[in-house]
Amino acid sequence: MTDPGTPAKRGVEKDDGLGKYMKRVKTVLKGRNRASVSSMTDIFGESSKSGAKAAATSSSSKPATTTVPKSTTAEAVHVHLWSTLQQEKARALFAKYGLTLDPSEWMSKPVDICVQRVEKPVRMRVRRNCHRCLTTFGANRVCIGCQHVRCTKCFRYPPAKAKEDEREKEKAKSAAAAAAAAEVSKKIVLKIPSRTGGQDLVHKPIRQRVRRTCHCCETLFIGDATECEKCKHIRCKKCPRDPPKLHKYPDGYPGDAEPPVEPQERVWRKPKRRVRWTCHNCAKLFKNGDKICSHCQHDRCKDCIRDPPKKIKPEPDPEILRRVEERLSKVLIS
Repeated sequence: MTDPGTPAKRGVEKDDGLGKYMKRVKTVLKGRNRASVSSMTDIFGESSKSGAKAAATSSSSKPATTTVPKSTTAEAVHVHLWSTLQQEKARALFAKYGLTLDPSEWMSKPVDICVQRVEKPVRMRVRRNCHRCLTTFGANRVCIGCQHVRCTKCFRYPPAKAKEDEREKEKAKSAAAAAAAAEVSKKIVLKIPSRTGGQDLVHKPIRQRVRRTCHCCETLFIGDATECEKCKHIRCKKCPRDPPKLHKYPDGYPGDAEPPVEPQERVWRKPKRRVRWTCHNCAKLFKNGDKICSHCQHDRCKDCIRDPPKKIKPEPDPEILRRVEERLSKVLIS
């Protein structure tokens, strides 16, 4: 006799086999990016859904008396690669919205992009404890335990680093970055072909021609020569430079010798005459700067003789003054 419950069990076993297959596919796709796919039907299409429905209806429509032998061979599980799964997901998503995906548009290989790593300092959380009650400060500067305002005596973890060390590290990093940038940057050389077919003409920066002149004979020094051809004078700090650069070299230019010692030039000056006074009482000379005679104790007066005598300015001629006044009056009237 046949057990009335056997067909139902076999139908359940068939359903369990299909469920196991679906679970296996879900575990393969677990952890992947499924944000672009709405359901499993978008991946496998309507065919799998219809196949599952047909299997369910066939199992329910069979009579209870018929016995179906159990298949010994298990269904093969197809394992897809990650790239193929992504392509299937993309095709299903495009088909959902009525779009087409060409094989040429699909990126099969990842693009090799060389991304430069940006070095950033490690940020560490700083904690502060009150030095009175050892309570950890929160976001505010006031201690929760003793209402103490945070000060410099409060403990800091980790301790602050010295600013000089940080500056030295920053300088070293900037110097290394500048050196690397200088090595990477290529020097562009501007060239133009020669009209005569010779070597190319290379653009060079403009250089100021510097001329040095001998201060003894005013002769130009030829090139970088330091000895004058005319007077054999060695170029010194007194030799002028054209154009001058006194703001940078106020005490002579580099490579100049010390100027030779020159005798002081004699300058004609009006001779000064010594004034002598003679006492009119005893006819003795006054000493230099004294106004009292050392012989008779007489004070120097107008009667004392002066040698040389003081010049007396002549009085102007009254006739000449009258003529000048007449001319001035005529000029003022006109």
